[in-house]
Amino acid sequence: MIQRKQTLFLALAAVMAGLANLFPFATYSVADLQVVFRSTGLFLADGAPLEEASPKVPFAAVLGLLAVLPLVTIFLYRDRARQVRFVRFTYLFALGALAFAVITDRSIQVYMAGRGEVEVAYGPAFAAPVLVLLLAFLAERGIRKDEALIRSMDRIR
Repeated sequence: MIQRKQTLFLALAAVMAGLANLFPFATYSVADLQVVFRSTGLFLADGAPLEEASPKVPFAAVLGLLAVLPLVTIFLYRDRARQVRFVRFTYLFALGALAFAVITDRSIQVYMAGRGEVEVAYGPAFAAPVLVLLLAFLAERGIRKDEALIRSMDRIR
């Protein structure tokens, strides 16, 4: 049952997590300094890396794994119980990615607050873990409905 709606939800979740590597998480502005937080690290507005305050979590790897998990889950359609476990693991991974992003965001704000008032503009990548979480939830609902359908068909026989 690969052509079901949960396949669409899982594919969209993988695309969202993959696209998060292309867009910034946030842009911070203090006086004359502008810093961009991307999945590959912190960068100045001109693109030069900011080595002194780099994030401790390799977000590119985390988002890459978050993109691969739903893709792997799609091809486990013959074993719905394992598919549900992989979706739940995707939940945990998306929550972890979101927690790391929030913690890193707060630490960057504290680091830059020493120079003055910090203005933050959040980018689309900051919402990616939340969207992956939502799409994984919808996919799990679809998998559970398929399981209920199969069980009802077994009762009819």
